[in-house]
Amino acid sequence: MIQIFFAFLAGILTVGAPCILPLLPILLGASIGQQSKTRPLFIVGGFVLVFAALGAFLSWLTINLGIDPTLLRNIAIALLAVFGLLMVWPKPFELLSIKMNFLINRANHIGTSRGGNSGGFLLGMMLGVIWTPCAGPVLGAILTLVATQENLGRAALLLIAYAIGSGIPMLIIAYGSQYVTTGVRSIAKYSVYLQQGFGILILALAVAMFLGYDIQVQAKLASLFPSSNLESKIIGLGSQSSDVSSKKSESSLKNLGPAPEFKNISHWINSEPLTMKSLEGKVVLVDFWTYSCINCIRTLPYVTQWYEKYKDQGLVIVGVHTPEFPFEKVTANVEKAVKDFKINYPVAQDNDFGTWNNYNNQYWPAEYLIDQQGNIVYTHFGEGNYDLTENTIRQLLGLDADTSAQAGGPSNKINSPEMYFGTNRLEYLSASQQSSVYPKVYTMPENLRINTFALEGSWSFDGDKTVLAGLSGKIKLHFSSGKVFMVADSPLKTAVLKITVDGKLQPDVMVSGSQLYTLFDSVQYKEHTLEIEVSGEGFEAFTFTFG
Repeated sequence: MIQIFFAFLAGILTVGAPCILPLLPILLGASIGQQSKTRPLFIVGGFVLVFAALGAFLSWLTINLGIDPTLLRNIAIALLAVFGLLMVWPKPFELLSIKMNFLINRANHIGTSRGGNSGGFLLGMMLGVIWTPCAGPVLGAILTLVATQENLGRAALLLIAYAIGSGIPMLIIAYGSQYVTTGVRSIAKYSVYLQQGFGILILALAVAMFLGYDIQVQAKLASLFPSSNLESKIIGLGSQSSDVSSKKSESSLKNLGPAPEFKNISHWINSEPLTMKSLEGKVVLVDFWTYSCINCIRTLPYVTQWYEKYKDQGLVIVGVHTPEFPFEKVTANVEKAVKDFKINYPVAQDNDFGTWNNYNNQYWPAEYLIDQQGNIVYTHFGEGNYDLTENTIRQLLGLDADTSAQAGGPSNKINSPEMYFGTNRLEYLSASQQSSVYPKVYTMPENLRINTFALEGSWSFDGDKTVLAGLSGKIKLHFSSGKVFMVADSPLKTAVLKITVDGKLQPDVMVSGSQLYTLFDSVQYKEHTLEIEVSGEGFEAFTFTFG
């Protein structure tokens, strides 16, 4: 929400750029009167098209390059700081306005020689061409933020916010009176100061991002205001990744097009490298998973059973292991997980998200069922609907439906969401402790709200984890479920977790490798308070998940 507001504000203030502000009365204010009343809308539309296309392409490029989000965020922070400094020192862009005289004259010629909505649209596109270099660091800062978004949906929200912000003053000028046009000219002399002021805001945003305050504020806002339907729908267009307990599946066979190839696979387990072409004539189930995802773990018994049951009748299962955390990229860790879960079918390590992006996938776990001709005919995301998935497999194999197939699925008694410890998704840390991402000593709060956790001792934060900086520390969790799991690691030495739930001591948990650990397993699905005493410097906590 902060970034969206920032983009909207940037759009409004971009009008203050030295080589843009003097143009607007000429290009817009003088373009109506004898022209169509809708002409300004087409002018703004052409303008939006040019820079939105540039921003969308940049976002698509960074998403599909598979750049590490933490690295991209750090690069963005550095670029924002540079852009802010350039805006505080606007001399280069004052010189740029002189170099833009040719385009300015050309745009003015188009605006006066060609009327109507089509001429207005062309005028807007020309304005967009001029706007891009003239806006300089303002637009650069926005495109930097766009590039750091995890999906095209969030990038689109920023572009829309910027477009609205920049379009509002343009339309006011276009539809305004001579008084408005004259007023805009009169404030042109202050444009440098406006740009410098906005440069200071950008520098402040860079500092806030570096300290992690943007994530903390967004988490607090998220707890106060649920996401709007519009935002959810737009974000859903390109959501990068999330663990899901249950999603609606296709209710019948549909031809969803040819199955994409396995792309950028770093290593194959249980198989030589496979291609979709080599699997033609087979029924193929592509299962996206990662070994620390609790939803994937609960799905695996069904998937492995299908393989053993139907492998001799023409079914091939390919588990595409796409990591959520860095330690899940280690081949030895994945091979151990494959052995532990008794997976006998081929597993492809998709460390660079090549196949994930090729399928435009969004979730762990996700199933894509492919017929003998190589077309995707059925999908299911998350847990559940195992009976429907199995019977769809049987249908493709030419077998009758199995009425004994189990539906399964997550318990509706689980009322706590997955909770991440890293600053990239730090939503459920107690509000009283969201003050710094640097190592600091925390004191346990007296009261802890439902579905939050708190820390005690010295802890530091990273993009995807929280690390114990001292020899010992505590974690307290208030949740509503019957089972609690934690993705954790202790690379320096084995960490000992002493656990109490509602004041009752539980078995100790020894953490040595990076994996999913069971902290509490009960049939009592209700609110509980779990406390962990951690002994072992360097202990790393990634997520709480529930079952």
